[in-house]
Parts: sequence; structure tokens; C-alpha cells
Amino acid sequence: MLLTRNSSSTRHALGAAIVLIGIITSSMALAECAPGQMQEANNAYRSAQEFLVNRQWDTAIARLQSIVQVCPEHVEATRGLGTSMMGKGQFAGAVPYFKRVIELRGEKAEAGDYANLGKAHAKQKQYKEARAEYMKAQKLAPDDCGVLYNLGAMHNAAKFYSQSVEVLEHALEACPAISEPVLKLLTKSAEKAAAQQKANGNNERAAYFTGLAQKYGGQAGGSTTYDMVKKKMKDKDYQGAVTLLNQMLAKDPSHTGGLLTLARAQDQLKNRSASIAAYQKYLAVKPNDENATAAMLQVMVENDQCSLAKSEAASAARKFEAKGREALAPIMYSWGLALECTGEFEVARDKFMQCASSGHARYASYGARQVERMEGLKAREDAEKKKAAQGG
Repeated sequence: MLLTRNSSSTRHALGAAIVLIGIITSSMALAECAPGQMQEANNAYRSAQEFLVNRQWDTAIARLQSIVQVCPEHVEATRGLGTSMMGKGQFAGAVPYFKRVIELRGEKAEAGDYANLGKAHAKQKQYKEARAEYMKAQKLAPDDCGVLYNLGAMHNAAKFYSQSVEVLEHALEACPAISEPVLKLLTKSAEKAAAQQKANGNNERAAYFTGLAQKYGGQAGGSTTYDMVKKKMKDKDYQGAVTLLNQMLAKDPSHTGGLLTLARAQDQLKNRSASIAAYQKYLAVKPNDENATAAMLQVMVENDQCSLAKSEAASAARKFEAKGREALAPIMYSWGLALECTGEFEVARDKFMQCASSGHARYASYGARQVERMEGLKAREDAEKKKAAQGG
């Protein structure tokens, strides 16, 4: 199983597809084209974005190919070609485009650039090649949950079981939101590592990994307070979950999974201030969780803290920029909501567009719908201003 960053809800949880991470800004293209050519390419790319958002791959490819003919150094168009090929299931065809992005960006290449290439190899069952790219991605984003899980999966698929265990143990600590799939894969990797070590005559190491398999297998199926919390959350008994979580956190106040679940349960109960407080405690321990950051920002908007949410979103966007545009998509979506709340529809549209163009499995579609809403709100605002001016 390969894992993508995000969600069984609009704010959190992760899906079951491998990550595609990148980033989009208005000035990302690293150009050696003449200024006029670059301007022409940038204008053309803005129109091509609509086809990427709507997954009209053939039309997008035609537009993007015309862009790189004018400006072969255009990073976003090159990445878009790779994304389009992936969308069409032509994984081998995506590889040279993602490689070209890395070549163009040089030292500025991001974790998401290598993750894109890793996914293209993984889809072709080229696990050793995919593993190599995810290892590069992890060096740039050592606590990224999608990268960690996928690297663990590629270590496993390439039969580097000991390394799979090491990476997944880190993921278990860093990424409580995906503990269930991590525990399952971690248990399998530990079992395979034990068998591998035993076959090599390393009985002591085999016993060590057997112990890990038993430990994590027990956690995956155990009956603990936190397991009861998860059952109450599944049953939508949010008040019951809060009661258990408060008891659990009184004994272990730094339990990250408990803090994150408490934030979500309080949000479901519309206890916005309590939810924000729980998110803040969680993020004090896990400051590099962009999904939890985005979720907290949305709760702030729902709690009418729109100006503060806008400011915090801008800071978060700068902080997580290096993780790539897919990782940034939840932040951009929350930023757009904050800007909508403060009546800045045109700027909000820009943030939603960046979200829509991210390639994110969930937030891309959410962003696209919000782009349409912002255009409608801006048109209505303009009409009201015109009417008021004529009336004056």
C-alpha cells in the first residue's frame, strides 16, 4: 500500500495513493529564456492551469508542450507535463519530465520533485529506483508523513526490510494521524526483516525484529484507552471521546495522537476555542505537521478569528514552502478561507487556484470549487459597487 498525504475529511487523514508533491508560485519558473519569451510562456501557463485542475490531460499536454517549445526552461509547464502523463497512466512517459524538473531546479529542487519521480518509478514497479528518489526526498523533508510512509513502503518492496523498519518507526512517532497504516506495514517489515536476518544466520538480529513484529502487531490490534477513543470517534460519540481523552492526557499530556484527536473532537462539538487550544498544544510538540496547521487555521476561521488566521496562514506558507505544492495545498485552502472571510475575494481566488493546481488527491478539487465561488463573489461585489456608484 502506498500512501498519499491526506484525508478522510476535508482537513486531515491520509488516502491510499502515493504522494505527488510540488509547489506553485507566480515566480517559480527558473528561466534562461528571453524576457519576452518567458512572459509569453507564463501567460500561456495560466490558461493551461485550468486544464490541469479539471484533469483534461490531453488538452493540458498540448498547451504545455507549446509552452516548453517557446521556453524549455519553464519549470511549471515541465512539471505539468509529468503530472498529465501520470494522470493518463503513462508512467514511463512522466519520468523524463520529472527528471527535467529536478535538472532545471538544481540545488533548489524540493522533496516533492523527487517524490514525483519516485511515484512514476513505483507505478512501474521499479522499486529500487523509486526508493532512491524517496531517500532524496526524505533528506529535504525528514518529517514529511507522506514521504516517510512511501519511503518505508519502497524499502519494503525493494527488500531492504531493516531500513523499512527504521523509517516506519520514525513515521510512527512523527505522524500519529497515520498510525494505523504505519503499524500494519511496520509489522510486516519487521516480520520480513526477522526472516531475512535468520536466513543470513544472524539469529540475534532475527530475534530483535521478531520482538518488534510482536510489539507493533499487538499495538495494531490492541485494546487501549486510545483504541476506545478511536472507536468513539468512529461512532461519532465525540463527547465520549473528549471525556476519555481528558483522562488519558491528564496522565500523558504530550501524547500527540491524543492531542490531535482532542482537537478534532472539540471541533466536531463546535467547541472552537477548545479545539484551537488542543491544536496549539499538539503543534508545540509536532510543529512540522502542515495538515494539523491547516486544520487549526480552518477552525480559527470558523471561530471568527479571520484576520489572525490570515496572518498565521501566511507564516505557515513560508514555513512549509520547501515541502512542495501538494503539501502546501491544505495551507493554501485555509488561507483562501481566511481571505474570503475578510472579504478579499480576488486574493482568495489566487490561493484557491494554487490549491487547485497542486495535484493533491483531495484538496485540488476543493480548491477548484472555491475558485468558482470566489469569481462569483467578486462579480457580485463589483456589480454592487457599480450600482452604488450609479446611484450616487
